[in-house]
Amino acid sequence: MGARAALLHAISNPKHWDALILISPNPGIESAAERSARAASDTALAQRIMRAGVPAFLDFWQQSPIIGSQQNIRADWRATMQQHRLLHTAAGLAASVEQFGQAACPDLWPQLSELQCSILLISGEHDLKYCTIAKRMQRALPQAQWIKIPDAGHMPHLEAPEATAAAIRRFLDQL
Repeated sequence: MGARAALLHAISNPKHWDALILISPNPGIESAAERSARAASDTALAQRIMRAGVPAFLDFWQQSPIIGSQQNIRADWRATMQQHRLLHTAAGLAASVEQFGQAACPDLWPQLSELQCSILLISGEHDLKYCTIAKRMQRALPQAQWIKIPDAGHMPHLEAPEATAAAIRRFLDQL
């Protein structure tokens, strides 16, 4: 969600940004039918969270393929993440899904070309969906660089922190 928030702010306020580093970004859902289907899915998920509670939701959510790669995160980091996740409330998670999920955010694909700052796109090589998105974003943003982090999924900054940090340092050194 961080990449989504940064991208939304950068497009809305381009003069405030000199550069962007976006990890596993997605500029949005383009199709009205897909957006509607995702909204319905997000509503059902929010209702499930409210019904089942946070621990049951986390058990379910952490089994999804996109989140499953988090098993590659260092065990002590994963344990800390889990402790923090268990502090969430069902109402807060449900609101996050419905108010800041993919369906709730605007389609930013048509506005990508408005970004003129330097951009680093990072995705994990095992996150095929987000690699495809990053490759497409790079075509839409000629100033963007795309780095595919080996042996990582959707959270390369935690699954392969050294490789991700090295890619970010190289990008920053070029600015």
